[in-house]
Amino acid sequence: MFGLESTVAPLPAPASRAAEGRLPGTSARRTEPAPAAALCPHRVARWAWGEGLRAGDAVALLVQDFGQAEAMRLGLSRLGLRVICPAGRRGAALAEGLAGAALVIADTHLADAYAEVMGRLATYPALWWNGPGADFASLDLALAELA
Repeated sequence: MFGLESTVAPLPAPASRAAEGRLPGTSARRTEPAPAAALCPHRVARWAWGEGLRAGDAVALLVQDFGQAEAMRLGLSRLGLRVICPAGRRGAALAEGLAGAALVIADTHLADAYAEVMGRLATYPALWWNGPGADFASLDLALAELA
């Protein structure tokens, strides 16, 4: 157009399902595992409200997965909760970060780090476990019930 030539190559068309041997509307067996359910900030907010947390309360997150921590932070901040992410992961530094929390959400694989805090706090916040392996107070199960 207007005497200009394009140097951009056209994009290749995506392969159709018929070319893969599957026609639309037919079922195909999945070979890869199903993706893990994403953590929904709205469910976290509903769960926190049901736990009796209100604006101004502090919740400490001991969660290593940044995506999960961010979803939890968004859900908790919708209620006006203060979210604490302790800088130290061990001993006295962790105890100092947990001192003002009303509730702690901790990954199950950080149970040893949380056990080091025992005896260092005047009062202990409520504890909910995040991830596989929790026998009680499992955040995953509580959020699944809200679905």
